[in-house]
Amino acid sequence: MNKKISLGLTISLIFIAVALAVTVTMTILMYSYNNLIKDVSGRAGMYSGISEIDDVIRENYYGEINENLLNSMISKGYADGLGDRYSAYMTADEYVEYKQMEKGEKGGIGVVALYDEVSNGIYISEVADASPAKLQGMNKGDVITEIDGTKVTALNAQSLMQSLEGGKLTEVTVKFVHNNEEKTVKVAKGYTMQTVYYSLVNEKVGYIKIIAFYKNTAEELKNALKYMADKSISSVIFDVRGNADGFVPYATACLDLIVPVATEGTGALATAVDKKGNVIETFTSDSDSITMSMCVLVNSGTSGSAELFACDLRDFGAASLVGTTTAGNGTMQKIIELSDGGAVKLTVAKILPYKSESYDGVGLKCDNEVTLTAEQNDRLQMLSLDEDAQYQKALALMTDS
Repeated sequence: MNKKISLGLTISLIFIAVALAVTVTMTILMYSYNNLIKDVSGRAGMYSGISEIDDVIRENYYGEINENLLNSMISKGYADGLGDRYSAYMTADEYVEYKQMEKGEKGGIGVVALYDEVSNGIYISEVADASPAKLQGMNKGDVITEIDGTKVTALNAQSLMQSLEGGKLTEVTVKFVHNNEEKTVKVAKGYTMQTVYYSLVNEKVGYIKIIAFYKNTAEELKNALKYMADKSISSVIFDVRGNADGFVPYATACLDLIVPVATEGTGALATAVDKKGNVIETFTSDSDSITMSMCVLVNSGTSGSAELFACDLRDFGAASLVGTTTAGNGTMQKIIELSDGGAVKLTVAKILPYKSESYDGVGLKCDNEVTLTAEQNDRLQMLSLDEDAQYQKALALMTDS
């Protein structure tokens, strides 16, 4: 039987509903208004402080002000003021170079190099196959002593190394020492940056060094793994020591070549979670995987995407970690382009690996802790394999597997 509601009660209910709606709306508006006022107050204070400094400088500074430089430095200072070493402002020119690096398109002569204070030269730690440097007889272990007529010193080494980079149709004159013999060659630039280097250790073990995780890294790693499979290699040592460059999507693309579908833990190779706890992106894998025994060499210079790579391989039970505790950068950055052609690289999320807790701020502890001396760490890329205790431990593990 239907029950009828009186007109008076109906009107009363309508008034109550309207009152509740108004109350909720006013509460939300007051909350938003208070936040807005707080934000406006903070910004007003910041702008006032900058304006006062600007007035003082323009009134009293003796020299000429470079407005473009001033504006870019203010922008850099704002990003630096976040206190986050992974966030940064880039000018338009810097952003062009950054995009080339991200895509693995940054040109050069095809070497990985660093200054060596012992030889007072630029030590070549890796040379890409078929690169201009390789074609001119340059090899791993050679030392560059002079570039374009300028002798290498501790003060100019960094700037001279930058002259080894550049686009096509340019070249550089390099004087280097190979097997105690000094040679001078002209080397073309423009060779695409290589991020994966690999070799056979013996008939059973292979070695793969990944120096960064860029757009081209997964394809290079795929080629390296195919080479290992073609040679019937059963164990692989991955080396990501000192690897602090790269991006989460490219690291997960590499992982996808090695591990099967992520079905446990987070259900993904990586999950990006923002400061409110919202999942903003997930990175999944397919069913393809490899069955080789693996271990990963890591150290305090292993950061960001390289940490995710090492952590997930261990989470899947595919590899153990050898070396020392990693840097502890478990965050993801996003590139936001600006109207002037520049960009801001901003930390937007924390990365959760496949099964482990976040390593952000704590790093990854190794299954096999092997430390090097301070001097050995400084000269890691120049150590012989016999001197590298971390490599030797990994080799012993893979040989016994």
